[in-house]
Formats: sequence, C-alpha cells, structure tokens
Amino acid sequence: MIDRVWLAGLLMSVAMVPAMAQPAPFDMTPESDLVEPAPTPSVPLPVETIPEPAPAGHSRFLLPTPSVRLAGEESRHAIVFYLTEAEAQSQARLQLSYLNAVVVAPEYSSLNFSINQTSVSRTPIAAASAPGAVSVDIPAGLLRAGANIIEIHASQRHRTDCTIQSTYELWTDLAAEGLQLTFQDPDAGRITQLADVSAVGVGADGQTRLRLFAPGLNDPQTMSAALRLVQQVAIALRVADPRIEVVDALSSAAEPGVLDVVIGTAASLPEELAEMRGAAGSGPLATMAVLDGGMPTLVLSGPDWSNIARTGAEVLAAAPASRPRVDLGYGAPLLEGGAQVELSSVGAGTVEFNGRRFTTRFQFELPPDFYAYRYGNAELVLDAAYSSDVQPGSEIDIYTNGQIASATPLLQTDGGLLRNTIIRVPMTNLRPGRNEVDIAVNLNTRSDASCVAGWTGQAPTRFVFSGSSELRLPDYARAAALPDLRLLTGAAWPYALEQDVPIVVGQDRESEIAALTLAARIATASGLVTPLSVVAETQLPPDRNGFVVKPASALAPDILSRAGLTDGRFGSTGRDSTVLDQFASGSVANPLPGPVAWFLDRVGLQLGDLRIVPERDQAISIATSVALSQARQPEGGLWTVLTAPDGGRLVSGVNQLIETRHWREINGRVSTIAPTDQTITATSAANPVLNVTSFSPANLRLVAANWFSANILMFTALIAAACVLLMTATSLMLKQLGRRQ
Repeated sequence: MIDRVWLAGLLMSVAMVPAMAQPAPFDMTPESDLVEPAPTPSVPLPVETIPEPAPAGHSRFLLPTPSVRLAGEESRHAIVFYLTEAEAQSQARLQLSYLNAVVVAPEYSSLNFSINQTSVSRTPIAAASAPGAVSVDIPAGLLRAGANIIEIHASQRHRTDCTIQSTYELWTDLAAEGLQLTFQDPDAGRITQLADVSAVGVGADGQTRLRLFAPGLNDPQTMSAALRLVQQVAIALRVADPRIEVVDALSSAAEPGVLDVVIGTAASLPEELAEMRGAAGSGPLATMAVLDGGMPTLVLSGPDWSNIARTGAEVLAAAPASRPRVDLGYGAPLLEGGAQVELSSVGAGTVEFNGRRFTTRFQFELPPDFYAYRYGNAELVLDAAYSSDVQPGSEIDIYTNGQIASATPLLQTDGGLLRNTIIRVPMTNLRPGRNEVDIAVNLNTRSDASCVAGWTGQAPTRFVFSGSSELRLPDYARAAALPDLRLLTGAAWPYALEQDVPIVVGQDRESEIAALTLAARIATASGLVTPLSVVAETQLPPDRNGFVVKPASALAPDILSRAGLTDGRFGSTGRDSTVLDQFASGSVANPLPGPVAWFLDRVGLQLGDLRIVPERDQAISIATSVALSQARQPEGGLWTVLTAPDGGRLVSGVNQLIETRHWREINGRVSTIAPTDQTITATSAANPVLNVTSFSPANLRLVAANWFSANILMFTALIAAACVLLMTATSLMLKQLGRRQ
C-alpha cells in the first residue's frame, strides 16, 4: 500500500515538470524602437541661471633667461621684475614648475622663495620623475609698482652620499615658461605711461623683443635716429639682451615680453595712430599707446628728425638707467682703485651651513681702463668660523670669472674663528666690466666618514659664513690696451665718450637688424648711449673711431683686410689663406729644448712672453662664423666690424653674440662663433697700443709695473742697461777721487 502511494506521488511530480518549464506568456506590447511611446505631458521646469565664467587673468613671466640651474648644496638666484601700479594692487599668485636630480633627498631639501625680502613659500624638492609645481598666493601689499626682487634659494642634500664629490650631482632646473606671476585683474598689465615701460618684461622664452616700425630705414637720417633711439629704449627696458625685429605693420594682439616701437615723423605714423598726428606735428612726442589688441606701443615722433631725436631723452627721464637690470638681482657696484665692498650688500649674506661644499657668488664692475691683470692682488677679508668636526684637507677656494685664483687650507683641527682673515687674490683674471667671484669651501669632516642613514640632512652646523666679509681692491693702473673688445662689450669704450661715431650699415634688412641689435646690446651692458651716425662705406674716415655692420660678401676687400678678417675668397686679403693652411696642424712646434720649456712652464711663462718684437696679427677666417672684430688703423682710428658670410647668418649670429653667456666671453681683437658652437673663439692682439688715461706719477708707475710684467725681456734689458749705467757712473766717479800716482 505504501509503495503504491509513493509511486503515485512520483508520477504526479514528473507530470508537473513541463508545466513549470513553460515559457512566459507572449508579450503583445510593441517594440520600443518600432513604435514611439505616447508623449508625456510637458511640465515647465524652473530656470537655473548659470553665471558667466570669470574673465581670464593676466600673467607675467619672470625669468630673463631660458632656464636656470640651481646647483650644489646651497644655491641662490635673484631676479628683478617690474610691475605697473595696477599689477601691484591686484591679487597675485606665484606659479612655478621645476625638475631636480634623482639623488636630491626631498626630506632634507627645500626650495624657498622670497619677494622683496619677505618669504612667501618653502616647499620640499621632490620632482625627480616629473616636473613639480608650486603655487602660492602673494600677500596683499607685498608687491610694489616699479622694481621688485624675487630670490630663489635651493637647499639640497644628497640621498646617500656624504662626500664632497657627491655635491656636484645636486641640481634643480627652472624653465622660463614655468615661473610666472598671475594677476586676477586681466587689465593690470596695460602699460599706459613711459615710467612703466620696464614692465614689458620678458616672454615665455626669457627674452624681450622690440618690434620696430620705422618706415624708410634705408635712409641714413632715419637709420641714425633709430640707432640712437633703440639704445635709449633698450636701457629703459632694463633687460640685458633685447631682440630687435623690423616690421611693416603693428601687432594685432598683445604678447608677453614684446613691445612695439614706432619711430617716424607725424606724416608717417600708421593708421592705427592717426589721432596722434596732430600732437606729433606740433613738437616731439614720446608716449605709450594701447591699441585695440592690447599691445603696448611706444610712439616716438615729431614734425622732423631733430624733434624725434629728442624723444629718447624723455624715455630715459621717465625710466632711468639707475634702476636695477632684471638679471642683476644683487647688483654689481663699480669698484675704483682702493675701494672696498661688504659682501652682504652684493648678495653674499650670512649663512650657517651643515653640508660638504659651501658656495656663494657675488659680482662687481671695473672701469674700462682697468690695467692691472699682470700684477697685484685684491684682498678678501673673510669673517667665518668652522667646528672641530672639520679635518685637515679642507680648504677655501676663490674663483674669479670661472678661473681658480686662490686656495687656502684650513689648518686648525679643533675648530677655528676666521675673523678679518685676509686671503690674497691675484687680479690676473679680472677684466674691465662685470666680474664674478665664487667662494667655495670644501669641508672634510670626521662625521661624514661613517655617513649613517639620514646624516646628509641631520648633521649639525659645521661652517658659518658672515656677510660682513669684504672685498678690497688696491690702487690699480688706469690705462687701456687697444684693440680689446672687452672694453666695448663692458663699457662701450671709447665710443660712448665721443660726440659722433660714424657707422656703415648695409642696405639690406639683415644688416639693419644686426646694427640695431648690436647697438642696443652695447647700451644695455654699459648704460650709455653711443652717438651713432650712418655714413657710406667710402666716407668712413680711417683716422676716426667707427663701426661697420655688413655681410662679408658686400664688404670692400680693403675694409675686410683692415678688420683682420678673410672670408676665403681669392684676393680678399691679398692671399688665399684657406688653401695655404689646409694641411696645417693648427699647432706650432716648440723650438725650445726640453729643459727650457720645462723651466718656463714651472715659472708660469710662455714663449710669447720672451719675444721682443711682437708677431704680426694674422687674418681670421669667417667662412661659416659671425665675427666681431676690432682693429686700430694706421691712420689712428679704431674700427669695430660686425660681419658674417651672408645676411641670414649675420642676424642669427648677432643673436648668438648678445646672449649674456657669450657676451661675457667676447674679448681680444676678434671674437667668432659658428652656428654649432657653444663658446666664443677669441683671438688676442699681438701688438696692442697702450692708451694711458691718467698721467699722474703714481698711475704711470702702476702702468709701468703692469707693462713690464707682460714684457719680461724688456724689463730685463732695462735692468741690464741700468746696471751698465751705474757701473759706468761709479767708474767715472772713482777716477775723479783719490791721488793719481
């Protein structure tokens, strides 16, 4: 009975399975993509007002070079930037991007910023794999109209290494496009008055460009005025190396670091400035105009060229050369003979240091007739101290213009106080114009020998440098040995001292741009305006100082020969030196025997120091290079020639020359640079002419000391002649004394 009931239940379960597995009933509703659904009644929605986006702000780039590298354990860099009154009052933000070496320890390294001596940001250096960003609001009232100074200080420590050598691996790079001030007011950067012309600033590449609109530059009168006015404008901008462009139309939109300059009579003003023709027709006009595109435009006009020439003085009166230059944040004072300067006043302040290699740098200027590079010593009066952890082998190194000048060991092993410690620095590497001095202190310590983890940043203070240290210069000779391009690039000497300087400029656009660029760069370096007047090549008087700016292919062979140059053409200098010198090795065999050569090397002399009759200057080839040459003519004039194989190379080459790193390398009688070169090739004059600027007995004695130091055989001959005269005089005197028997 039970089996039948169980079997009946099992059969009923099997019968119900198909019914349970049956699909869902067929859907009769239409497909959504075939039949549109019934419309939904529209219900009015509340309208939401979306505010318009705030207008874009105004940005100002700050770095006057394409990039800056902060190298070593302690590195500082200061720059000057100019602001309008509106920018100073506007809310501003500092923005920066940087990249650092992978060995920099972020927990012990920092990047610090201060504006007008007030700290605004301190951030760890931690951007080894990708650029790091810093953004900080500037406190209200910190910025000011006119000149402002921003200082960037990198304090860097190595991750693992405690040696002096490892400090050379530390660096942080800043790019010009990554350092800027952003202002909330988009119109804050409008330049409406001459006093704010320096606020043009620099562009994203660190450069300042002058777009010159001057119709009729091929006219000598127009070009002469443009050459003088562009110097005055360049000085007022307070930048180092402005680029010049000659344009046929004004800019349509504003660009950072770009200034339009209009030079011309009232009748030649462009249509955009037609409303100014009346004012320009009644007298000299120097004013800033802001056109529809926002581009700042400097207008220098008048009824005639005599009135236009007076407008440059108005620009300099409003923006004088006494204001700091943007690339000289710490300044560079002019040091006359017997002067001294405290290092804190030139950027080398007091520092407590716990690293391995302490470095600091300062700059100063010397007059163009500085003539003491063969004798004498400057004095660095050092105030410093070091701990007992410092061991023998530590030393203080002094570098002048990149060359080692002095090395002073630290001899005490129980710590020391260096108060009023005098370190004598030979003036061999000093030069007229701007000079750089680097102080490097290498510290060997007992604690660094173990170099435990974290010690690179946790070490206690081991060296203190005081900003009360001083540099003292002795009374030095005042004379100039010409030709020497350093006098031109540093002080526009002797051209800026004259009433009128003739210049030959090629009739092509490239020569005009090159001449304007060179004139502006000389002016920004010296702060002086050279009174240039354009003359024809045949009218350049050889008995006067003058300039020539032309491609070599357009220069007369006589001009090229007088400049001491050759472009490789047959007959350009009376001989084809390229063919004759094609197998030369480039070095002259030493004719002296080994012991004599060894002795000269030991006493620091060269074969040229032993010549009585100087060599003749050889022509320098400019087959692919731009050349800046200076030569004294037999008639008495000093000619400076800027040339290149063709016009295109002339413009690109002069833009290479005016870069600060190249400009400071220019010296001697000829300086050249090829398109692929990274440094200047300079050739000194074999027989310079000495020009004494002061004939006082004291100065003549100093001049003689320097001249005889460079002409050893002449000094030896003078001593021998003096000995012979003394012996002869003594013999004659003794013959007159005593009894004759």
